[in-house]
Amino acid sequence: MNLPFELRVALRYLQARRKAGISLTSFLTVAGVMLGVAALVVVTSVWNGFEAEFLAKLLGVNAHSVVLRRFDVFRNHAPIAEALQKRSDVVAVQPFVYSEVIVQSARGVQGVAIKGVDPEQARDLPVRGYVARTGAEPDLVFDALDRSHTSTVPPGMILGKDLKDILHVDVGDTVSVVSPYGGEEGRARNRPFRVAGFFHSGMFEFDSRMVFVGLGPAQDFFDFHDTITGLEIWTVDATRSKQIVERAVQELSPEDPLVYDVKDWSVTNRGVFGAVNQQKTLITLVLGIIVIVAAFNIMATLILLILDKRREIALLKSIGASDRSILAIFVIDGQLVGMAGCVLGIGLGLVLCKGLGRYGLQLDPRIYYLENLPVVVSPWEVFVVVAGAMLASTVATLFPAWTAARMNPAEGLARQKFEGRSWWVRWLDRLRRRE
Repeated sequence: MNLPFELRVALRYLQARRKAGISLTSFLTVAGVMLGVAALVVVTSVWNGFEAEFLAKLLGVNAHSVVLRRFDVFRNHAPIAEALQKRSDVVAVQPFVYSEVIVQSARGVQGVAIKGVDPEQARDLPVRGYVARTGAEPDLVFDALDRSHTSTVPPGMILGKDLKDILHVDVGDTVSVVSPYGGEEGRARNRPFRVAGFFHSGMFEFDSRMVFVGLGPAQDFFDFHDTITGLEIWTVDATRSKQIVERAVQELSPEDPLVYDVKDWSVTNRGVFGAVNQQKTLITLVLGIIVIVAAFNIMATLILLILDKRREIALLKSIGASDRSILAIFVIDGQLVGMAGCVLGIGLGLVLCKGLGRYGLQLDPRIYYLENLPVVVSPWEVFVVVAGAMLASTVATLFPAWTAARMNPAEGLARQKFEGRSWWVRWLDRLRRRE
């Protein structure tokens, strides 16, 4: 096979390195690129897993979007919910009541977010799967939420698994819900609820600070009567839910487009999800320094190679090789070194990701929110990592390759002539040439 002249010379230079310094530098350079690429592949895959797990759990407990009245309480929500439900790009619409309260048992107390939901509609939502994970029968649990508040049978409540451990309660126990507002004569409002069951999302933030009650008991507790906090909406595409819902509500009230306020999951959970994205970007930038250091090693390797091949470069230029050809030879050399590091790095990174995915890594959910280390390999991000490493490798070759291309053939041969002499003979020759 007839290879281009520059490629054949570049391959020959890579295969014919005899000096220990150049060989060691080349090995360290390939190892540096390999470790940098592998680290970036593993880190981006782990953070992709975190994002996927966060999104799955966020959308398991929360809706894709919520619709609120901008300057008023939400009255007469049924016609609006019915109109939204008829849209083909809307999967489910559910009214809800939301507030922050204190839940107290005989052996514990915790501040929580309480959400009143329609038990019939909640049966078909993702939270049902989290209830089933605790070993309970979801239908029986949601039936308990539908009981009205009486003096003998308190309404039901679903608690997170970690909140259960904080309050030291079990199914059938009674807890007190305390709201600092709405009581008689400015006192706190206090109502008993019965523990109907538990849910386990695997995310500590939800499992320790979220409770569900029936929509009717929640309206009764907060004296909302027929009003609600807003509407929860699930759409066909969670990433476009805000655009879908905004377009829908604008069609409902074209004369006053600002009457409703639409917030999607990325806004309502900005603190948690935003922290994940920021940490992913920061760690990726820090680990990218490894690839930059490896690129400097490529530069050092090429400089050593050029010093070792001065005579060959001079001979090539003497027989007609252009500066462009010499430049291409050493750029190809650097790219081949970077390519070898990228291939080995991808292999090492994918093996590590496979091992992490198979054997897992237990995490403390109180610190990391999740119970296991998730890994999701994105081919696109692997491509971006490799493209960035190859770009850094190519840029690192330009200066030494440009220096080799500008080398004077006569100077290269003259330096080779005096290379074998002792240092003092070379020093005398330099003095003589200056005279």
